[in-house]
Amino acid sequence: MIRIGFFILITALLVTCTVWFANNPGNMTIVWLGYRFDGSIGMVALGLLALTALLVVLWRCWSAIANSPSWLGRILGSRRRKKGQQALTMGLLELASGDVRQALKHTRAVDRYLEDDTLTRLLTAQAAELDGDNNAAKRQFEAMLEKPDSAFFGLRGLLQLSLKTDDRSAALDYAERAHRLRPRNPAVLVTLFDLLLGAKRWDRALTLLVDAQKANVFNEDELTRRRALLITAKAEDAITDGENTEAIKLLRKALNARPDFIGAAVLLAKLYANNNQAAKARDVVLQSWRTSPSAALGSIYVNSLDGDALAKVKAVEKLIATNPDHIESQLLIAEAALAADLWGMARGNLEKAIANKAQARHYRLLSDLEFREKKDAAKARELLVKASHANPDPGWRCGACGAETDKWAVTCPSCHSFGSIDWRAPLRVHNDTPASKQTAPKQPAAIKQDSAIIENAPPTDTADTKTKDSQPAA
Repeated sequence: MIRIGFFILITALLVTCTVWFANNPGNMTIVWLGYRFDGSIGMVALGLLALTALLVVLWRCWSAIANSPSWLGRILGSRRRKKGQQALTMGLLELASGDVRQALKHTRAVDRYLEDDTLTRLLTAQAAELDGDNNAAKRQFEAMLEKPDSAFFGLRGLLQLSLKTDDRSAALDYAERAHRLRPRNPAVLVTLFDLLLGAKRWDRALTLLVDAQKANVFNEDELTRRRALLITAKAEDAITDGENTEAIKLLRKALNARPDFIGAAVLLAKLYANNNQAAKARDVVLQSWRTSPSAALGSIYVNSLDGDALAKVKAVEKLIATNPDHIESQLLIAEAALAADLWGMARGNLEKAIANKAQARHYRLLSDLEFREKKDAAKARELLVKASHANPDPGWRCGACGAETDKWAVTCPSCHSFGSIDWRAPLRVHNDTPASKQTAPKQPAAIKQDSAIIENAPPTDTADTKTKDSQPAA
């Protein structure tokens, strides 16, 4: 619409000028270099317009001729870039296929056509690394540090090489430098976090969680869990150094960040119990029992109680009231009732627990109950046999390697995984093959019976024939 209006305006202006020159023709005389020219004003204006158009055309032609080298250079450069990109693609494909020799051949083509040593060094380094020549790869990655545009990729390559050779000190340095260049790179953040955990630099790992939150590397739940674990790790170091007051502050902070963190709750309750602060230890267990009951917390609670067995039953009832339907609550009150000779309460809670999820510890307690209440040794033995086939008892186990420990710790003592220990039952492999389809065990070559060894006999008729033949003639 604007273009149409502009065209109409120009047309109207030209028509107006033409009409004006027609109504006012006028005359003009030009004398120059002995020549005389007589004409109207309109013809002079038209001649000037034609001369201007001719000059514009001549200028365009001159510009095209003058710029032809750069234009030709752009055409040739486009062809070179196309060949270089093709060589780069083929080099990456050869690397993926594992052909190092062909990858290096394409690398030289990339260097010749693209004239960018960053790509050449990167391809050369990856080819050398694939060929097992880590020293050559390291030289190429270090050369990439000289340019700001390629420094990050050089650091990433050096970081991977250090991890490959298990040089964790150098890897931590490269990861820190790469993080400074790109603070929100997810791969660098995760690698740096793991290296800081291995070096037990808890404070630096806590500050790194801020960058991880900005980069959306972990969700909110995972961020909270890792923050609580790091604070608890600092508390463990404080306990080792004998700074119990500082450890208590840190564990309180960890539980405020993550109320269902059973590891911090167990450590804090044990600290209070060891410092003869039984009431505070029970308060910690009461708060944690609402969200994460466990036998470890229950043991600390019962051991902190004073008085006779009936008083302990009442105190345990107060504890489990916050989470009465949990299997740990049923087990804890059953143990307390069994110690107080309250057979009915013990049996009722054990039966509830077994109906929920039968575990070996429930059958062992039920066996103890049968023997103590009814003096039924046969029934007690039968229940112990059931315990050997029931689900195994939970305990402090590592979710990464499955190792069992006697206490909770931030780092697994077996595989050194961070935050992998939890109160859990071990994995159990079940044999789902029906009994009818199971292969019967092979009969041994000789069976001992009544102090005599009977060899596996062939079919009956053959055996009888051999027996008769072996008898002496009458």
